[in-house]
Amino acid sequence: MKKIILMFLLFVSTLFANIGKITLLEGEAFVKRGEETLRLNISDSISNNDFIETKTNSKVKITFIDNTIITIGKESSLKIEDYFFDSNNKNSAKSELSVSKGAFHAITGQIGKVNPEKFKLKTKNATIGIRGTEIYGDQNRVFCTQGAIFVLSFGETREVSQGFFVNTFDNQIPSQSTPIDQQQFQDVNSRLNTNSLGNNQNPNNFDNPSSPLAFQNSQSPEMNQNQDNQNSWGYWGIGPIQDENNNARIDNSISNSIQNSNNSSNITDPAYVQNLMDNTTTTTELNFSGTITPNIDVGTISANNINFNFKFGGMNNNVNGGYEFNSFNFTSSGSFNGSISSDGFGADGSTSSLNGKFYGPSIDKVSGNITMNDVSSNTLNGTFSANR
Repeated sequence: MKKIILMFLLFVSTLFANIGKITLLEGEAFVKRGEETLRLNISDSISNNDFIETKTNSKVKITFIDNTIITIGKESSLKIEDYFFDSNNKNSAKSELSVSKGAFHAITGQIGKVNPEKFKLKTKNATIGIRGTEIYGDQNRVFCTQGAIFVLSFGETREVSQGFFVNTFDNQIPSQSTPIDQQQFQDVNSRLNTNSLGNNQNPNNFDNPSSPLAFQNSQSPEMNQNQDNQNSWGYWGIGPIQDENNNARIDNSISNSIQNSNNSSNITDPAYVQNLMDNTTTTTELNFSGTITPNIDVGTISANNINFNFKFGGMNNNVNGGYEFNSFNFTSSGSFNGSISSDGFGADGSTSSLNGKFYGPSIDKVSGNITMNDVSSNTLNGTFSANR
């Protein structure tokens, strides 16, 4: 009998254990804990099964005892589904969180280092498994701001390096990875901040301590150390991530991608492009094919391809190509042509206008923005990404 009582007390103490604290609060936020709904205050403790909601013009940041940091923005919700961390029993560490609504920002802590396969962050459309990295996102987009992640949905995997993002609309494969679109990023970031964006709030300045998303008010020296190994790797999938096949694929992708992620993610040196353009005797011809991703949900997409033909040097220095985009709500296709420079390219057609940049040490990838028009003169903006 004593043994049963002891086990029961251990269960209760684990269930309601202090697993984190509110370290930043702006506006109003509430926690549903059992049958109670309580208003949150700074330094309040967080427990397993807590359901946290923010109101209009509000945000809340939680710092867990392993130094994982989760921020949710206005009109957002977070459920602590299953969390456990004991520095003396790290093999049992786990974290399962669910953001069912709104915008979020996540930085992994010790669990992401010692037991990464047991870290899950769920959204409406996906399950995100993170390995020591940092992301921003909502239900339809994910931005990688530190390290790199992999996005798996409907059998398609996308590598998303630092400074890139993908769209993840309902019932669609993830888009091609493209450089972070400032307008879309600020749409997400604005919901994480109750004030207007300042100079410190852009995807290239997240480690600035004056950022409103930077860690503040920590009572623990260990918590202050979570500037984490954000040059590490993560994984984002629509299904469970803990099976052996997924883990093997992630490990293989990481080992392969570490070798070339910087190569394909960095803008091509303008001097390299200029040298190709200045060669008057030799024409360098490069061909690319890729996909288009709309900036809004336009229903089921049946075609979204784009191709480019670039000619450098030989008195050419031009680009031409074509595209086809068909969805439930929008259809457009056509050809385009334009000019190139050492910094990028621009092109126009009767149904489109686009601009982009070169990526990789020897122009291995192109990406940018496109505006398309349909037969009724409706306009759709999007991004494109194409590889050689």
